[in-house]
Amino acid sequence: MAISSQLERCSCSCVSCLCNDLVQSFVTPKGQSNKDIIIPLSPSLLASCCSTQSPTGADIKISSPNNSIVDSERHNANCSCSTGTCCNLSSLFKHTYFRIIAPSLQTMPIDELETLRSKLLQMHRILTVRMDAKNKMVEIESKAENGSVFSILNVFKQMSIRIVAIQSKECPTNPLMDIDDQLEDSPLINKQQTATENLNNNNEYTNTRLFQIDGMVCELGCANRIESTLYDNPKVQKAEINFQMKILSVQASAQLSDKSISRIIHKLGFKCKRIHNFDVSDETTTNNAQVPDLNITSSDEEGDLDDNPHQSIELNRLDEIKIVTPTIGEITSVVMGVYGMTCASCVGIVENGIKSVPGVIECSVNLLAERAEIKYQPEVAKVQDIMESLDFLGYETKLIESSKPGSFFIRILNEPDQDSVNRSVKSIQTLHGVMSVQVSTESSDVIKVECDSTVVGPRTIINLLKSQLELQSELYNPDSSDAKESLLRKREIEKWRKLFIFSIAFTAPLIVIAMILVPITSISFLHYKLTQGLPVESLIGFVLATPVQIVSGWGFYKNSWAALRNLHGNMDLLVAIGSTAAYAYSIISIVIGMVNPDFMGMHFFETSASLITFIILGRWLENIAKGHTSSAIVKLMNLQTKESVLVQGSIDKSSNSFTVTSEEIIPSNLIQYGDILKVIPGSSVPTDGTIVSGQSSIDESMLTGESIPVTKKQGDIVTGGTLNLDGLLYIQANKIGSESTLSQIISLVQQAQTSKAPIQALADTISKYFVPGILIIGIVTFVLWISAAETGNIPLRWQEGTSPFLFSFLTAISVVVIACPCALGLATPTAVMVGTGVGATMGILIKGGKALETAHKTTAVLFDKTGTITTGKMTVTDCQVADEFLEIVGAAESSSEHPIGRAITQYCKDKLSISETSQLPSVEDFKGIPGRGLQCSIQSKSVLIGNLSFMKENQISVSSAEIDYAQQLETNGKTVIYVSVDGKFCGTMGISDIPREDSRHAIKKLTSMGLKCYMVTGDNRRAARFIADSVGIKPENIFSEVIPKEKAEKVEQLQLQGNVVCFVGDGINDSPALSQADIGISVATGTDIAIESSSIVLLKNSLTDVYRSIHLSRVVFRRIRINFTLALIYNLLAVPLAAGLFRVIFNVGLPPMAAAAAMVVSSLSVLTSSLLLKLYKSPKSSNQ
Repeated sequence: MAISSQLERCSCSCVSCLCNDLVQSFVTPKGQSNKDIIIPLSPSLLASCCSTQSPTGADIKISSPNNSIVDSERHNANCSCSTGTCCNLSSLFKHTYFRIIAPSLQTMPIDELETLRSKLLQMHRILTVRMDAKNKMVEIESKAENGSVFSILNVFKQMSIRIVAIQSKECPTNPLMDIDDQLEDSPLINKQQTATENLNNNNEYTNTRLFQIDGMVCELGCANRIESTLYDNPKVQKAEINFQMKILSVQASAQLSDKSISRIIHKLGFKCKRIHNFDVSDETTTNNAQVPDLNITSSDEEGDLDDNPHQSIELNRLDEIKIVTPTIGEITSVVMGVYGMTCASCVGIVENGIKSVPGVIECSVNLLAERAEIKYQPEVAKVQDIMESLDFLGYETKLIESSKPGSFFIRILNEPDQDSVNRSVKSIQTLHGVMSVQVSTESSDVIKVECDSTVVGPRTIINLLKSQLELQSELYNPDSSDAKESLLRKREIEKWRKLFIFSIAFTAPLIVIAMILVPITSISFLHYKLTQGLPVESLIGFVLATPVQIVSGWGFYKNSWAALRNLHGNMDLLVAIGSTAAYAYSIISIVIGMVNPDFMGMHFFETSASLITFIILGRWLENIAKGHTSSAIVKLMNLQTKESVLVQGSIDKSSNSFTVTSEEIIPSNLIQYGDILKVIPGSSVPTDGTIVSGQSSIDESMLTGESIPVTKKQGDIVTGGTLNLDGLLYIQANKIGSESTLSQIISLVQQAQTSKAPIQALADTISKYFVPGILIIGIVTFVLWISAAETGNIPLRWQEGTSPFLFSFLTAISVVVIACPCALGLATPTAVMVGTGVGATMGILIKGGKALETAHKTTAVLFDKTGTITTGKMTVTDCQVADEFLEIVGAAESSSEHPIGRAITQYCKDKLSISETSQLPSVEDFKGIPGRGLQCSIQSKSVLIGNLSFMKENQISVSSAEIDYAQQLETNGKTVIYVSVDGKFCGTMGISDIPREDSRHAIKKLTSMGLKCYMVTGDNRRAARFIADSVGIKPENIFSEVIPKEKAEKVEQLQLQGNVVCFVGDGINDSPALSQADIGISVATGTDIAIESSSIVLLKNSLTDVYRSIHLSRVVFRRIRINFTLALIYNLLAVPLAAGLFRVIFNVGLPPMAAAAAMVVSSLSVLTSSLLLKLYKSPKSSNQ
């Protein structure tokens, strides 16, 4: 594939940065992490990486392909090399005049310079060469041929001349001097000498510390900049960076703390983390230190290779690049509860804080669920390091250990002691099927067990501990209750409710006194002065406001300080600044009045208290609303039964009745594989299982959204969480715990609600600059108004009896308080959470915000035919194969997984009156050929079964009459199978598969939405045309005779035509196409692989749900846009109104209390807008 677009533009021309363009231009395909990846290159890209080493230290070989490069307009702000020193890559390589900077030219012997010049001139495209060794530069003029620079750089490579920069002469000249200055060693040496002298003179003790640096792009600019800045500090004796390992070694005074060094580096725009894994002596440098393995892996999802800085670049063929990913250690996942987040700014702070920990691969933070899912390398990062980083940011964290399939936690209930825990571990290890036992990292009395769930379960272990060790224990699942409480926001709701009650108890009387009683002059005691400048009402105001400011406002101060300490801003900072300004001014005004009798100041204690109280009320209401956004997933959690009836007994095979010998009520979480459970009418099915006795109607609407009950009988599968309506059932558990369908649905919805929609990046970007911008606007507002007031340019009535300072001061506070970044941050995640929840109640599982956003852009839908457009229930309707061959045909097809094979086997068994497949002859040397057929040996006979092409490929002669007959069947929409035994044609079989009842209606609805519908199938054109015509797909939109591996190519073909493609399938053969498509939709009857590859999973066998899922995605995304519009319009209007526009229009100011109330309303309006999605009504599914 050709690399194009997505190239990061660096503002320097050093080769390392040009190589970085190449690295960042490549997006890792899914499923290719930890593998060497081969990428064909364009000449211009290739030429940009001809230094002796890549940024990661790998050797590079030059190659010359013939693809072209497309420019990107994106600028790489991470690079700190000289600005403006390069053209963009594409234009650079189209020019014919080049300047190449190589430091070694300055010291190169004349004969070697002449050799270089001669080699360059020998190239047929080179016209002139000018050597300027003094300035380390070669100027070259070449013919106007694409790729000229590639050949030029190859000469430098052959002579082992290191190039640090390359430019076209059309680029500005001045930046070259900047590069030249950076190549000089003397300034750095002088700084180092000065620093050493300073330390030696002071005779201070120095020590060496190592830091991991992230974000460096090139050695010339980035690394040198860090070293030079550190040398500017007189306490630093030595600073040296190993660029390849991204390790900084600092030898400095003990008085210079790690945090100080980190702050210096953070201010330069790089991430820094102290490494404590090993000791380094004073003489050790990063070049010879035994540095631990700090490699990190690429994400499973698509991402830039820049996310894996330890991948190396190797150019080793004439047309490709090889990106070598070193073998890395184990990747571990952990879930943490993160409490105290209020908006998108908080989410960004948390994510950046987690990612700054070395060894963290990726993390996803869910604002509403208060969770962070983190992938990390345990040999590099520790859970404690991650928790400490969040604690440093001011957020409360809790480690949540969740059970995975085949694992669970057992908690010892007796008085915990190390001996009992150790004895428990040893006893559990003796059980057959137990693979590992270890004490939990969360609690010393909790044991984590990993086992084969088909052999052993938690009930067996609990009974073992009780019988052998006399220890009481229970199955422990901290994730379940905590998850539900987080989703319902119970913790936060209770917190803000208590704070509001506390605050209003002081604020209400304060407002009554200040706004009602004080203006009444007849109430004289309030105006009585206890001392000069201290009336009673001022003292009462101070006494009532102070508890609110300190106790209720403590959380705002704590979060504000944490944000400032990490150079971030959030809503809490605005609240703290606004309320503190009013409170502090009031105290200062009283103090000055007590000292200076002529001072006529005023206090605003009611303003500071009411600001905090209003914000707390808003947070309380917000969390109540946020809890409602999670109602759908909480309902799913509530479907899990608490208790089940475990029975012992036997089945009478003659009557299919079940005889019960004993019954026992057990917690549902103790059900084990193979248990027989009794399900009475009106109760929920406790877990997935197979009916061993009984018949009943099952209501599956809570999972699939299908309101019509489904009749289930012996041998049928029932799903946990569904409702047994009218019959007694005995079921055998075959999926338990986190393996059950309900648990997997809950897990999938939780993951979906954690993932971000790409549009959320807009809110994240705005939130970075929002708070600083509002503070600047507040300061400007104050300066402008006080200037206008002091110069008499505003009406006196506007000041309402206050001084110009106080008038301007209160206006600025209103600006700070009214701004609301939370509304922007809530716009996307609340809509995604409600939307995915609504989808889940309809039986449509949407895997996150990205799937929602992409689905709404869909322009083309490609359906697989068999099992998707059709029912997949194949039936043999026509058979021209002699009965004597049916036994062989049935045996051959019995080894096939394809629906056609199963239909043929069943037909042959029925014709031969055989009940068991085992009665058919044995099959040898079976081989399935995708898209063709199968071949095998049966009873020493060579058997071929497949389509006509397969027969022709194997030189099997088929008469024209047989072909005409087969074509007639195909015209009627039937699939024709040809049979050959020992090289002789034996006849044909016609297999029919009818379209689903709702296929035509679904495709009609999709077409009415403006979508183009296509069909792909392995059938021939005639059979495919028949099905397509019956469901309303145009003939030109049919892809026929497509083998499974080519389905993904058809998806790509549509994508190259500019379509956003949705692929709908249900089988293993569809997985590549589901992955290739922009949106993959699979039905629940599909295999686990297909569901894993898809973006949306349909729990019902209904193509109408394809239309519903796309329709829902459009509705949800429209709601996200409405939310953004509400939030943006609010802030764009509210801030100017608070800044004075309201006063200009209505001659009335907007006081800070009103501004705080408006801010609360803005967040609630966005939440209410998202909650309106719960009113979404699914489009009618009846055929029209």
